[in-house]
Amino acid sequence: MEILTSHGLFESLVLGFIASSPLLIGCLLSLFVKLSQNVITTIMAFGSGVLIATLTFSILVEAFSVTHTLPATAIGLILGGVSYSIANSILERKSKSKSSKIGYTNKSDGNDKIAIDKKNSTSGKSLFIGSIMDNIPENAALGITLAAGGAINIAFLVAIFVSNLPEGLASTSDMRSTGLSRKYILKLWSVAIVIGTIATAIGYAILSNTSPTIISISIAFAAGAILVMLGESMIPEAFKKEGFEKGIALLAGFLVAVILTKAQGG
Repeated sequence: MEILTSHGLFESLVLGFIASSPLLIGCLLSLFVKLSQNVITTIMAFGSGVLIATLTFSILVEAFSVTHTLPATAIGLILGGVSYSIANSILERKSKSKSSKIGYTNKSDGNDKIAIDKKNSTSGKSLFIGSIMDNIPENAALGITLAAGGAINIAFLVAIFVSNLPEGLASTSDMRSTGLSRKYILKLWSVAIVIGTIATAIGYAILSNTSPTIISISIAFAAGAILVMLGESMIPEAFKKEGFEKGIALLAGFLVAVILTKAQGG
């Protein structure tokens, strides 16, 4: 294990900021640039491919290499996946509960009724909370890998960066459609970046200084949360509408991550 230094701590903060910044970049693009839904979902498909490859060839390998035993990695993976799934289910139930209170609104002629978009009324904030949920363990794992390996995991950093961009785009688009102000949305994502940055420093300075078993479980926990997030949220959203470009983007993202991992000696 590398000796922790103030220089390394500062580096972890910088990495955390870089990894989290696409959340705000995606927010700004959604607020000030007209992007089609197809472009957003294609970016999500690319990010999904990057994350799948990074989970397989980098994060889980890193988790296993700490102890060289399967139980710690398996426990972390299961805990991360189950935790995300439970939290996501709670968010969905709250979303349905709130949206059920929204009924119908009459058109100006008073005859026909049109349904209010119930999904968008809460899905934006749900995506925001979900983004923070997977950003915290992702960035903490990034800090842990920095301390454990003494070097930046480029493939993992790119995976987090790429996956955060579409989350910021999609969530902001939904929140904006419900009438939330630009200033309020920008504040939300600014807070998310601060949380992600701090999580990286915590991973570097605290979690990485515990027993190898805890480190392995922590890294694998992030992998499990990311994997379930992909299956429950990111991939379904990316492929909600069929398109040749989605599959190609998924493949391209996977290939890019594999190349980066192998180029780094993974």
